[in-house]
Amino acid sequence: MSSNDETKRNANAKAREKNAQVHQDRDHAAKIVHSQFDNIGLTKRNADYMFKFNQALGSTKLPADKKNEAVQTMVQELLEGQKSGKTARNMWGTVDQKVENTVHPPARPADPKRDYWKNAGYNAILFLTIFFLMYGIIYFLPTKGGAQPMMGITGIFISAAVAGLGIPIVTMMFAPNIQHRYSIWIRIILVILFLAVWMGIFTVSSILPPVLNPVLSPYVYIVLGVLSGVGSFYVKRHYNITGGVF
Repeated sequence: MSSNDETKRNANAKAREKNAQVHQDRDHAAKIVHSQFDNIGLTKRNADYMFKFNQALGSTKLPADKKNEAVQTMVQELLEGQKSGKTARNMWGTVDQKVENTVHPPARPADPKRDYWKNAGYNAILFLTIFFLMYGIIYFLPTKGGAQPMMGITGIFISAAVAGLGIPIVTMMFAPNIQHRYSIWIRIILVILFLAVWMGIFTVSSILPPVLNPVLSPYVYIVLGVLSGVGSFYVKRHYNITGGVF
């Protein structure tokens, strides 16, 4: 037998021994990870579910603190659910489904009452955009009677604030998932009254003395309109806006 054959056999034996050691280490590590769900009150099936979930979640890009928080929350919910005979599969579906919902949680359902102030802020910024751009642009439009009428900045802010506070309420009045106290006709009358009050405030704001309601350059209005437009786009994109005009 040649020395080359002997060398090959030794190399193969070492490779097999190394692979066996790697598998042994992996099995040992898996047992350690699995043990964290043993003896904490979970049934064998639920503990196995949590082990598989933890392993699958570990391969995602979710931050470590979020992973740990998700696992701890699930354990507490599962311990509570077991009291009424629930299993992890009953509560969350398959491991893959739960991992997907954890990494990419579904959007919260719309709730105009809960999101009122968020919607009000968005609508106020949106109407600032509309008013700033409107008064900035109409200044440059041709007219036969001299300069175009311009709204002062105080009036713009007041009108936008009233619109921001009122529009979410109007939205709630006609939301299908809310039990309404008044009939549809009374709600329509209330909306008309709101529009009348809004127009009244708009008119009064426009006739405030210049010292309280200074008219700025149309270029400033256009710049402010663009900035507030970017702000409204950001709010719309990053928050669950359910009571917006647009």
